[in-house]
Amino acid sequence: MPVTDADLISPVEETQKSSAPSLLLSSAAFVGSLVEGACAILVASASAKLFVGLGAVAGAVKASRLHADIIRIPVLFVSAAAAVIMLAVLWNSWRARNRSAARWRKKPMTLRGKFSFAITLVASVLTLALVVGEVIEHPVFHVH
Repeated sequence: MPVTDADLISPVEETQKSSAPSLLLSSAAFVGSLVEGACAILVASASAKLFVGLGAVAGAVKASRLHADIIRIPVLFVSAAAAVIMLAVLWNSWRARNRSAARWRKKPMTLRGKFSFAITLVASVLTLALVVGEVIEHPVFHVH
């Protein structure tokens, strides 16, 4: 069998020939992802604008029905109860983790576990502080 020119093409030459369509496909995918990312950012910013606008409207309406005692007091109570329950759960988990009976199976907390614990603790304490602040502030600034 005689050897033809097609048999003498090296794999390096084939790779060099096929890299141009691959580069075109990669750049098209990159441009598509940029457009999709920009679209996602615009949609998210529109949602944020909506929430800011609703917050501004709610803040502007001083005598709204949502600020009535029949709604405000149960919301404050539920928020405070949830914060106290979360603090109790955190305290119980900390106590159970540090008991002498648990020392043989105790593993160091992961960074994610420490972060979760800290966020929950800060959110619960902040919620209780806001509830106490609202209870103190409301009679002063909102005289009926």
